[in-house]
Amino acid sequence: MGICVTCDRSRNGPVVIGRTIKPEMDLYSTVCAIQNMWLAARAENIGLGWVSIIHDEVLRAALDIPEQIEIVGYLCLGYVSQFETKPELESFGWLQREDITQLIHREKWRPKT
Repeated sequence: MGICVTCDRSRNGPVVIGRTIKPEMDLYSTVCAIQNMWLAARAENIGLGWVSIIHDEVLRAALDIPEQIEIVGYLCLGYVSQFETKPELESFGWLQREDITQLIHREKWRPKT
């Protein structure tokens, strides 16, 4: 199943609690909703993939999405026979897994070593 997730940034007017200082919070909330759906799907043994190779213009044309609506993501959901033990980016050698200790900062930001 394909799901196109969008965000209408004009909904509820120009001033919305939670967006007064950081107007991008509506987009962040939308992304959090996607992650919640991803986690729920995984708990039900349903695979979810976030497709990042389709241009927004193609989705707008195919789904009649107005220009003022922000396209946040296109997701594919479906039953899978198994889940891989490593992410595909790592398995295919596109990106190595990072050391989490280099990504967590305590008290102050510090550059990677």
